[in-house]
Amino acid sequence: MGKIIKKHYLKITFQLESPLCIGSGRNDITDQDILCDAKGIPYIPGSAVAGVIREACNGAIDESGLKYYFGYAHINKGKNDESVESSIIESKIIFYDATLVDDGKNKEGELLYRISQRDGVALNEYKSAKKQAKFDWEILEGDCKFQTFIEISEEESDNEIVAEEVLINIAKVWKEADIRFGAKTTRGFGKICNVDIIRRSFELVKNSANRKGNIEDWLEFDAFDNESWEDNDSYEKISSEFKKYNEWKLKEKKKISLRLKLEGGISIRRYSTQCSEEESSPDQEQMTTIKFNNKKSSYQDQVESQKSIEEIAVIPGTTWAGAIGHRMEELIKGSKEKGDNDTTVVYHYFGDANEDYKEKSLIYFGESRLTGGEFKVMSRNAIDRFLGSTAEGALFTEKIYIGGETTLDISFGDPYNTAVSYSDNFIKALAATLTDLHEGYLAVGGATSVGRGVFSITHINGDEFDTVKQEDGENHPVFDKLYNTLKTLLEKKEARDGKQTCQKE
Repeated sequence: MGKIIKKHYLKITFQLESPLCIGSGRNDITDQDILCDAKGIPYIPGSAVAGVIREACNGAIDESGLKYYFGYAHINKGKNDESVESSIIESKIIFYDATLVDDGKNKEGELLYRISQRDGVALNEYKSAKKQAKFDWEILEGDCKFQTFIEISEEESDNEIVAEEVLINIAKVWKEADIRFGAKTTRGFGKICNVDIIRRSFELVKNSANRKGNIEDWLEFDAFDNESWEDNDSYEKISSEFKKYNEWKLKEKKKISLRLKLEGGISIRRYSTQCSEEESSPDQEQMTTIKFNNKKSSYQDQVESQKSIEEIAVIPGTTWAGAIGHRMEELIKGSKEKGDNDTTVVYHYFGDANEDYKEKSLIYFGESRLTGGEFKVMSRNAIDRFLGSTAEGALFTEKIYIGGETTLDISFGDPYNTAVSYSDNFIKALAATLTDLHEGYLAVGGATSVGRGVFSITHINGDEFDTVKQEDGENHPVFDKLYNTLKTLLEKKEARDGKQTCQKE
């Protein structure tokens, strides 16, 4: 370890764009309880932050630099393995826990987040629950604003890649990469947005010319004190320094965004409904998330913000993945498509899991929020066909969502640095499945046999299109538009080493 000559700090603040699912390993309330600190406030541990950022930097920086700054530990593979003592490199970057700003409260001390529950149920081809296939977990939702810190020391021996270069590129990763924390990230959970970054640097040498960052200032610096960050460098100032260093090339984002119109009602059921003493309380409710709105009061001279909670109907990524994945299985046999020759390994596009191994999904479905519609409470009766009267005990009340629009975002491949190729059969199958969604042949959610969950596509990647009447012998115009868009998006591109990578069976 060389002599430390500089200290660099980043303060990162960000918000959750979708609910966070980060387990504590306990199952007191659900099958997977959320991770909280001693005060019962959810947080993201520094180890999770370090793992996500390291994975995002993998491939953008050379392997030796990645090991030097992020650390490395050799995995002992057995008795014949060499000693691992010399193969352990300690990380030179310190990652702090990501905690809620002001403990997730506003100025009045009211919470700006909610810990709720989600349910996952595996369904068979008849949309009936499979035996022992229900799993529930806790999530964090709301206008959650987190803050975390990164600390890195610059040493005299840092010759190949200096610490400042690593730091400003990590800032770029936070700003531009698709960062997701926690579990179920391929199904829309843990996505962040509104990232803000500032920096402070200190020269730990005597008679430093840096008046705002010398050794005396560093001794008084407290990362958790806002006043210590008053003399900071903004991200614009940080990014301007790329002219002095190498700017890492991040993976190109591959995403298709579909604007959908709900042609009726939808029922994505929340299976763990809250108990209520109200007689009109529904037996089953549409799944929702929350949003905190600040409304101005006109009854006071001084405008004060008042908190109001808005329930927003959602379609979780797990629902999209289940519906689209099941339809694609009928077209390309489980979405496990082989290549043109016998040497090509099999892809598991939607992931796979059994007792021997697990594979992560190569398709990311975002969580969709419905807007422009309204909630409706409906009651239904079962009729005795012999007597023509209501069957005893067969009254059922549910809360559904009717009308409105939403957006379905589908991302492809590893969101960081792995190149993945997609076969033409896969692209055709996905285009055909999304065409079925547009035509109403693929409905989403429950009660689809009575017309629920029917959508039509109005925009593809922001471009509005008019549906042209299909002529005999021609492909559906929506299929052609989707196929051409996906083909352009997913055309084969070489990885950094010139080789294509794929998922092994």
